[in-house]
Amino acid sequence: MRSAPSGWRQALATSAPPENVDAILGVLDVGPYFDAIVHANHVTHGKPDPQVFQVAAAQVGVPAERCVVVEDAPAGVEAARRAGMRCIGVGPAHGELPADIRVASLDLLEEDAFDRLLS
Repeated sequence: MRSAPSGWRQALATSAPPENVDAILGVLDVGPYFDAIVHANHVTHGKPDPQVFQVAAAQVGVPAERCVVVEDAPAGVEAARRAGMRCIGVGPAHGELPADIRVASLDLLEEDAFDRLLS
């Protein structure tokens, strides 16, 4: 598996079915940026159950306390918390998400946000 820039490992963890995941990854051509991809067929419980994030962390070989989840939905933020992971809430409803950091768009995220969450 290849590592993300600056030593970060990246996983896509979603409750979506594999057909949806494959379609989006194909259209956006971002599949090569992920070290692991976990979808509905890999888990038995959806969010807010933490299973999808736990499986993704195991696949990239990173303990939960060293993971940062980027989420746009309350159930996903809750799943990250239940998994023992830090969370960045993003999207139009970011102000209402109970995440550690909240931003309207990822391009507004401070460059060192991930490092600060884990320090």
